[in-house]
Amino acid sequence: MKKVLANLKKILTNNIGIKILAVIFAFVLWLAVVNINDPERVITVYNVPITITDSEVLKEQNMVYSAVSNYSVNITVSGKRSVVSNLTPDDFVATASLKDLSKVNSVPVNVEAKSISTGRRITIMKQSIQTIEVSVEQITETEFDIEAEFHGSMRDGYVLGEYSLYTNKITIDAPNSVLDRIDKVAAVCNVENVSEDIQGQKCKIVLYDKKGQKINIKKNHITMSMSRVKINVNILKEKTLKILPLTIDNVGQPAKDCLVTDVKLLQDEITVIGTADIIDSLKDLDISGQIDLSKDEKDVTKTVDVSTLLPQEITISSGNIISIEVKIDKYTTRSITIEPQDVALQNVAEGYGVSVISKVISIEFSGKESVLNDIKPEDIAVSVDLTGVVAVGTQVVKATIDCPDTITPVNDVSVKVKIKKK
Repeated sequence: MKKVLANLKKILTNNIGIKILAVIFAFVLWLAVVNINDPERVITVYNVPITITDSEVLKEQNMVYSAVSNYSVNITVSGKRSVVSNLTPDDFVATASLKDLSKVNSVPVNVEAKSISTGRRITIMKQSIQTIEVSVEQITETEFDIEAEFHGSMRDGYVLGEYSLYTNKITIDAPNSVLDRIDKVAAVCNVENVSEDIQGQKCKIVLYDKKGQKINIKKNHITMSMSRVKINVNILKEKTLKILPLTIDNVGQPAKDCLVTDVKLLQDEITVIGTADIIDSLKDLDISGQIDLSKDEKDVTKTVDVSTLLPQEITISSGNIISIEVKIDKYTTRSITIEPQDVALQNVAEGYGVSVISKVISIEFSGKESVLNDIKPEDIAVSVDLTGVVAVGTQVVKATIDCPDTITPVNDVSVKVKIKKK
């Protein structure tokens, strides 16, 4: 055994310098082989998104920030080819901590590998941006009025009445630039297919800008004293009432010696709104007794306020004034002259001759002025019935007047005739 150990010692210690050199050469050769197969390489990783952190630092000062844009950074990385060749933006994290916010509102950007093992095997040589800019604003508290906004179609025949919010004020905390954008604060109430009063419905609070666009509450760092508000709404019933027809007989009498020739309603119905019990009791309206023509002698337009014919609780949505056009003609008289030769002689006794000796036969007629103005002498027929009249000499005989039905003779007319034997 001793002999074996002695031989082994002799082998290990003989030519020790050469053996050490052999070990060093082998290690260098191994390094050379490794580097040839997996050399160092430099690459650029593009668009690593930058995350802004530690915003609570500003919240403690009642302030908020907004980034000028969505920032990203490009980085130059060196390392073994086997490590860096597969790197993507997802392998890195870029942060900008608001704890390091400068007086000019810039924040330094720090980039590092997400994986500790990757970080040990690479070197971030440079990055495209070192700082980013943020906008910082003070948070201000402001009170706004709330108004109701109704969405949806109500059941047919029903309309919105008065409403009341449980509170019509809201407190909003937001950056000044955002507060300046708020034009309206609305409580959005759903009235789809509603036909009964709404009691205590919770309505969502919505903010609108001057263009009527909704303002995103979360994105604009807005805090509201409430997100919903309760509302009560009176739901009213709607009904269309007919105006009963007007005629020349029921519209009333005009001034003396005048008559109504035509009546025209310019609106024959109205729309009314009220509680269901009152609306259901209403009937069509007769306005004939509301028209006074007693002083009118010519065409006139009359108006009637139908609200006076309805309960006070009723609202007329279509307008409460009804207009009526009334055409009025005036009665007058006119004398029409008939020539003696135009008088017809009827039933003259045999053996006698009759002639009209009246020089002028003037007949006064009564009727509408417009009609009388159009009457001509040839429209009038005058005749004398001589049945049984046989006395020779001058006779005065009552004449018969045949005229249009639209006019009337004022007095009886007599004609002087001369009778003689043949």
